[in-house]
Parts: sequence; structure tokens; C-alpha cells
Amino acid sequence: MKIVIVGGGTAGWITAAMVLKYRSDVDVTVIESSKIPIIGAGEGSADSFRWFVNQDWPDDMVNEVDFLKKTKATLKLAINLKNWKGDGSYMYSPLYTTPSNRAPIDKVFYASIYKYGKSDMGSINSWILEDNMSTYSKQFKPPQLPTTGQDFCGHAYHFDGYEVGKYFKNVSIKLGAKCIDSEVEDLFFDEMEYLKTIKLSNGQTHTADLFIDCSGFARVLMSKTKNRWISYKDNLPVNSAIPFSTPISSKSVRFETLAEAMNSGWMWKIPLQDRHGNGYVYCDGFQNFDESVNELQHHLKHKIEPLKHIKFDCGRYEKIWYNNIVAVGLSSHFLEPLQATSIHMSIYSATSLFLHSLKTIDCIKSDSLRKKYNERIVLAIDDYKDLLQMHYLAGKSDTPFWKFIQNELTITDRNKELIEISKYRLINAYDVNEAYGIGGWTIWSHILDNSGMFKKDMIERELKSFNKFDSGMSELKRLVDVYKNKAKPILASAEEMFKYLKV
Repeated sequence: MKIVIVGGGTAGWITAAMVLKYRSDVDVTVIESSKIPIIGAGEGSADSFRWFVNQDWPDDMVNEVDFLKKTKATLKLAINLKNWKGDGSYMYSPLYTTPSNRAPIDKVFYASIYKYGKSDMGSINSWILEDNMSTYSKQFKPPQLPTTGQDFCGHAYHFDGYEVGKYFKNVSIKLGAKCIDSEVEDLFFDEMEYLKTIKLSNGQTHTADLFIDCSGFARVLMSKTKNRWISYKDNLPVNSAIPFSTPISSKSVRFETLAEAMNSGWMWKIPLQDRHGNGYVYCDGFQNFDESVNELQHHLKHKIEPLKHIKFDCGRYEKIWYNNIVAVGLSSHFLEPLQATSIHMSIYSATSLFLHSLKTIDCIKSDSLRKKYNERIVLAIDDYKDLLQMHYLAGKSDTPFWKFIQNELTITDRNKELIEISKYRLINAYDVNEAYGIGGWTIWSHILDNSGMFKKDMIERELKSFNKFDSGMSELKRLVDVYKNKAKPILASAEEMFKYLKV
């Protein structure tokens, strides 16, 4: 099977590495252009990326410590949601949640809200962050300490996307990928709208059985088809971003993604080894670029140098796999940066395609296979759309943007349903989508809590009615004891881990 991937970067080279690692029947060519500028503002990942990095790679060509050091990466334990309620408070959205999150009643989650006023303290990751520690031992190995039914080692990564692309480019070429530095100049389709040939600016032409569009916002392949773009702007109103960098040191590093609510959106702050990657995601219907920069400088109390001004439209294509073109990464959809869904969806899309759908070359022609694949990927994208919107429904209402959110935003049907349910009983894992590739209760639960969906009196009543109140409180205490008595004494601090990665 001959595959041409248009676009390198994180999505393109991860896809190439994925297919070459697992499939011996493919010929992969990646077309990327050295003329395309790099932003490099810093990104975060979900734990699916850690799964990908820690696969059994040939000749140990990929391992976690090597990856961290070469991509200027650091660890990520959680997202710190600050001031989304408008009162200056914060809550973690942890990578690893409570030890009872797979049970019919997540008693540790509810017990944490009851005792601490927020659910995140039912995750050991939150305790680690409160003490500014890491998930590595002082011997700089990830420990595997059992808590109450979950592994202790729960982290993802913060990284420079450009460096990650370079890293997996090297891996892919070792695995047999061919790379061409050029741009796509023209596309040639047959009468059934299957892409047959692409012409490059260097004069070359290339044919393939399958084309994968990893060209980001340019959407070089998919934008030339009749595939329909579905906008999410009515549900996710932010449409602009200003990335910038600020200094970092071992003294200032925290292994969290800070997501802090601002006047017309929110600001991210991500620790890399050489800098903090930052950005302001906002809606230009409420303030312009200059006003946003001024707000940032007033908030941070120093000048910033914007790297770029990015405009975007949240949404997705109707079909992610269209005839013999599959879009992966930003070329298939874009959801704002909350919850780091982009690289997760790239990994999930490539995994679903090459491990579960595209078994042989003949599968490309199957309408049913394409339909099932599109249903899976679209389900995940739409679920994350609902999840991201729920972040905004936490109560902040002190500026025109946030008043619009509270009074005029079009709430999705799923979120309307969850809000309604919360008035009568506790929301639980059965109320959210649970499927491979979707965050499910693990992520939804803490965002629902931050948006005020769980009342203390209701928690006490329901847990006691199922005889889970006392055991929930005791398991929560046990988790805290495990952290304080077994984990914390052997963990490296964030400062120590940061210095180790820099060596």
C-alpha cells in the first residue's frame, strides 16, 4: 500500500511513525515544506501521547527520557483551571483522576468535593502539584506505587511541537519513510473524486493509494474536495490567539498547564525546558489584538512580544475520511487548545485508521468502513466540543464576553441535558459518553464540578443511600496517606526533575 502524507510537523510525523511501526505492508512518503514558518509556542498533550512514546519501539529508538530531553519537554500532571468562576479560585483537571472512577459510583470523587470543596483532591496528581513535585522518583525513574487501585505514575507532556516533529521525523526515516521538501501545487482527481496524483512545486508528481492530509489550517488536500466544513462558532465563540514566550527557571517551573480566565477568553502557560510557552485565546468580537496585548501586559506586569496573531474557526469536516483522503490533526478539525485535544486526536485518528479500519488496500474502497471510521472520530470530536464548552459555564460574568457566555451562548444539547440532570441527582459516568478515544468520566467529572454541577447536600444524601459515604471518605483518606507517607518521600521535586532534564 502506497501512502503519501502531505505535511510534516507533529501530526504528519507521528502518523508516519505510527503506520511504519505497526504495518510492514506500507510505503510512506511525507511531503513537507521548509518554507512554512514555525510558531513553537509550546503545547500540552493527553496521556495517549505517553502511551505512544512508551510503546515497544525497535532498537529502543524511542524512550521517555530521551524524548523529554530532545524535545525540550517537561511533565504534565494536570490543567490548572484558574478564575473560571470569576472569584480567583482554581481547580485541577488531573491526568489521572480518582481510584474509584471506573466504579458505578465514583465515591472518592464525591468524597473529595464533600471534604475539600472540590473534586481534584481525590486525585494523587493534585497533591503532587500542591507540593510542586514530579511523578519521577529521586533516582529519576517513574515510580509505580499502588494507591487505591490505580497506578501512581500519571503524567503526560509539555513540549515544543517543532521539536516533536523533528524527533519523530528521525524515527520515521529510520523506519523507512521517504521525505520530500516541497509544496503541493496541483491535485488531480478521477470522476469519482478519488485523488489520483499530486503535482509538487519542484516538478515532481506522486500517486498513492491513500493520501493523508496533515497540512494543518492550510488543509491542502481536503479543502479541494466537496467535503463540508461544520462550524462550531455558535458553541465555542473564541476565534483568535496570541502566542508568546516568557522566561523559565528551575525555581519557577510547575508541571501543570495553567489555563487562566481573562476578560475575553483565557490564557495558557506551559513549561518547556528553555521557556514558558504562553498564549491568549480570545474572541475578537469583544476586544481587538492591541487591547488583548495590553490586557496581557497589565495582567503579567511586563511587556510581551507576540509571536503571531492566529485567527481560527472552531469546527470540523463532515467526513474525516473522504474517499481516499484522510485528514489528521488540524486539517480535519480544530477545537481551541483547552484540554490539549489536538495531538490526542492525531494519535487516536491514526491508531483507529491503521490498527482498526484499514487492514488491506481493498478497505480504501469500502463505504461501510469509511462510515464506521467517520462515526468514531466525529463522536470524539463532538464530545470534546461539548466538554470544552462546559469549561465556560462555571459562572464568570464580570465582562461583556463573560456576560455573553452566561446569557446568550448557544448551549449544546448535551450540556443542556447535564445541567438539567444536575438539578435532581448526581451526574455520574453513565451520563457522559464512554468510548475508546474519548475522555469520558475521567475528564468530564472535574469540569462538571468546576461548573458547579455537584451540591454537597446531594452528595451526602446519595452516597449514604447507597451505603458509600463512609467508604468513600475512608478511601480518600487512604489515598492522601499513600501520597504523604509512601510517595512524597521518594519523589523528585519539580525543580530537581527540571534540572535533570536540562543536563
